[in-house]
Amino acid sequence: MNPMLATALVLGAAGSAHCIGMCGPIALAVPSMGTSSGSRWASALILNAGRLFTYVLLGAAIGTFGQGLRLVGSQQMVSIVAGAVLLLSVLIPGLLERWSPNGRIALFISRLRSTIAKNLRRTAPEAIFLTGLLNGMLPCGLVYAALLAATSMENVIGSMGYMALFALGTWPALIALRMSGGMIGQATRTKLRQAAPFLVAGLAVMMILRGLELGIPLISPPSITSPAQVNACH
Repeated sequence: MNPMLATALVLGAAGSAHCIGMCGPIALAVPSMGTSSGSRWASALILNAGRLFTYVLLGAAIGTFGQGLRLVGSQQMVSIVAGAVLLLSVLIPGLLERWSPNGRIALFISRLRSTIAKNLRRTAPEAIFLTGLLNGMLPCGLVYAALLAATSMENVIGSMGYMALFALGTWPALIALRMSGGMIGQATRTKLRQAAPFLVAGLAVMMILRGLELGIPLISPPSITSPAQVNACH
């Protein structure tokens, strides 16, 4: 298993405190399809499935971009740059969230939030799924970090898988919050918040090493066009 994939789950789990702050209000505001415990569980799963679907689509897009970079021989450099950006985001907290959209992007985000607000009144399964799907499109520094990491995957499927695992890593905290806000105590949130920067830093180092092609098994494999391999072909 690619060790980068394992970091996706851990990144999602360690970033749960951030998710509770960003996506928690929506998770709590979405109505259930019924009053029974089963209905509440189904609503929570459908809501998060919508968000996962969006992340997978974003993974496909970023994976296609990464594949194009691989074809022109630039993916390794992008992996190094992305890793450096992640390291800076640890040293300068909030770096990935300081970008303030304007123009058409700002208008799109405004309309997106308005659509989510209107959709919160509906309790049909498809409406709850749509709310989750739209929720996944909202600006989020943690998602940006995951997308940067997804660019270093070997193919589009790998990037999609990375984003899917990242989304699944956030599920336990957000589902627990929706089912019962008291299940996620302040102490747990604090520990998750404290652990997240260390994980992001570790992920950044892995991405930089991967880009440097140092020949470290699994973590930093050599380029398929390295001199040793070219000579071997002759």
